Amino acid sequence: MRFALIAAVSILSTLALGLALPDLTPRATVIRPEIAVVIKEDFPNTPFPTNIAEVSRTNGAHSVKTLLGFVVLPCTGTCTISFSDAFTPSGSRRMQLFTTGRYPASSDTWNWKPYTDRYLGTLLVSPTGAGPAVVVDGGDFGFTFGCPAISVNLGYELDPVWDDVFVSWDITKGGLIITCG
Repeated sequence: MRFALIAAVSILSTLALGLALPDLTPRATVIRPEIAVVIKEDFPNTPFPTNIAEVSRTNGAHSVKTLLGFVVLPCTGTCTISFSDAFTPSGSRRMQLFTTGRYPASSDTWNWKPYTDRYLGTLLVSPTGAGPAVVVDGGDFGFTFGCPAISVNLGYELDPVWDDVFVSWDITKGGLIITCG
């Protein structure tokens, strides 16, 4: 009886201490896009600046891409690009990530946009959209970089992969982010 009481008190105090301790995991600074411009193959001269970004393609046509612009303030360590929390993805759920030749403008269109520069990798969004996307190609070094010592404006382009794909997200709550530190 005495042993059982000591064991019970020990277990309960361990649980209570575990519940009472704050989470001391260091948190990185999350940087969200300052601008998103959806560009559509079917409307090549019309810009669609928005907070709801989209990447899609239907039956190998009607492609929709998104340009994203980030303002990254000086920080130290390694910056990481990641994607999470999309709305109702369908089809291949895959997107290719590229850097762009300049920071996007709200007037950018399919026919007038920054040039697509460097391929960083391919992301696969979860079937429900919830949680992080998985890097399925090119993720060895493309999704991390040394954080800048000065403020920089970075441009990215997300393109659809395969004939049928749909992924959308709210840039203020999810999608592509950069974490600093």
